[in-house]
Amino acid sequence: MTRKWNNEFYVRIGLIPAYWYFYHKIYGFTLESYIQRMNQTQQAKQKRTIARAKETGQEYFTPDRLRKMNASQRLVTD
Repeated sequence: MTRKWNNEFYVRIGLIPAYWYFYHKIYGFTLESYIQRMNQTQQAKQKRTIARAKETGQEYFTPDRLRKMNASQRLVTD
């Protein structure tokens, strides 16, 4: 459910993430820049995880993982 209930979802319904509040007070981040930063960070982590799996010779997208990803995607669209 992280596809649906992530920081972006909570910002859209009007709740303020505590981590953003910290960044806003210290560095002056806006909500939009905070969401963009979180998305970029997560994408970089995902790419690194896949690259690390390839380096060790493991398959990242196993059939079981793909099944779980498809099931979670169906839950999001419902």
